[in-house]
Amino acid sequence: MQIRSIVLCLMAASAALAFPNPQDSAPSGGCPGGYAEGAEIERGRLVYVCQGGKVVPKACIAEDLSKVAIGSNFDNKHYRRKCVASGDDLSFDATGCLRNGQEHKAGETFDDGSNFYTCKQNTPGTEPLLTVSNEGCVDSGKRVPKKEKVNKDDAVYQCQETVNDGSKLVQVGCVKDGKQYAAGDAFEVGKYWFNCTQTGREKVVAKPAGCVANGKRLNDGDRYFDAGVAYECNIDGDKTSVRVMGCVQDDGGSQVERRLGCTWTEGQEPFQYEWACQNDAATNSAKKVQVRCNYKIGGGVYNIEPGCYRAVDKDFAGCINDGGKLKLQSFQGQDAEKSAQGAGLHAC
Repeated sequence: MQIRSIVLCLMAASAALAFPNPQDSAPSGGCPGGYAEGAEIERGRLVYVCQGGKVVPKACIAEDLSKVAIGSNFDNKHYRRKCVASGDDLSFDATGCLRNGQEHKAGETFDDGSNFYTCKQNTPGTEPLLTVSNEGCVDSGKRVPKKEKVNKDDAVYQCQETVNDGSKLVQVGCVKDGKQYAAGDAFEVGKYWFNCTQTGREKVVAKPAGCVANGKRLNDGDRYFDAGVAYECNIDGDKTSVRVMGCVQDDGGSQVERRLGCTWTEGQEPFQYEWACQNDAATNSAKKVQVRCNYKIGGGVYNIEPGCYRAVDKDFAGCINDGGKLKLQSFQGQDAEKSAQGAGLHAC
């Protein structure tokens, strides 16, 4: 009987060790799960501690494996994270993008005076969680999105992407009278035409190419006639001008150019007139003016100044100025000279 009692006692002790009481699963003063008081528990990037029998938030783990206290921030190359506790919950979420040491919230758009950016969220779980995206250029405080164009001075600029996720305003065309022209375009403005020419990797200028007259484009040195005046197209560096060269005489259906200051004779014998080509600098033009009368008879020519008369054989011929237009008149008969004087003429 004594041996049997000893065996029963040993069996009871073995059963107690194999099936402990649930109340005895946590050591005295510890936390569920068998954690001792003060023990730290890491769950991913979150750190908890066994405190007073409860598992409570303590800190977060940064990318460099350093511990970030609750309420503190950790900055990496792209964004800022904050370790936040809310009751028994703990989070280590991205709070904003970093640019030049400044934090910008997700969705915020900001600029640095030359470019503007947006803080954007990446695909959940994909690093970096937040990224700074370059959205375009800044010109005198105005934001210009990538690929958009803006007129500035006498050029068209486009905001183009550069290396290292930058943006830059680059000349891509010309502007004249508010109209845009692409590099390579030829265009007309008033009496002149231009070529929109690229002169470097990032420079485009409107270069004078010539003049426009009678619906045609003329080059440097080309001449043309307009309203009885001869002009020449002139290009001097970046300036284009139209120079007056002379007058145009209609000679029997053909046009003859007469230089400034030149004189010539027109009209049927014996009544002919001497003309001169005079420059009109005020209007950048020229005009033909009659300067005297020529009475051509027989084998001779009598030059008669306006307002006077002279004897021609037995007759008289006078040059009458009728409001700027000359009229050659012959006076004949016994009282021919008196008639000339009566017409307001005097002897030459």
